[in-house]
Amino acid sequence: MPDQPDLPALSDDDLRETLDLMATAVASMSDRIDDLTAVADKQIKVATEARIAAFAARDQTNPKKYGDLLGQTLDSHLGATADAMTEIVRRLGVQTDKTIGALAKSEDDRSSAYRALFEREQKADRLKSRLPWFGLGALVVALVLTVTLPRFLASNA
Repeated sequence: MPDQPDLPALSDDDLRETLDLMATAVASMSDRIDDLTAVADKQIKVATEARIAAFAARDQTNPKKYGDLLGQTLDSHLGATADAMTEIVRRLGVQTDKTIGALAKSEDDRSSAYRALFEREQKADRLKSRLPWFGLGALVVALVLTVTLPRFLASNA
């Protein structure tokens, strides 16, 4: 027995109609496959974008990477400020040393001025204590001259 049953032969019109139906079915299936291909492409695109977003989110939530990035940012922004502050502290130290030196010199000058004033006052006090003796000496010289000058003038006329 043959595998195929004996079927009556179709007429040309029936064959054309069958071919038209088959062509319509193939065209319909082709359109559906095109639509499914477009949907699949869209799904692949969305899946790819979701995958990229997941990798980006994973990178952004990685504590080590985030900590390194934060450290680099702080170093870049605060490094210059820290250097400037270090320089300011150094300059303040230099100015403090200069101020201490100036104050020490001022103290020495003040001490010298007080010492000189004290010495002048001591000299004035000594002069005051000797002034009566100078006056007495001048009086004695005046008396001696009063007594001796007329005799000297009379004898050497």
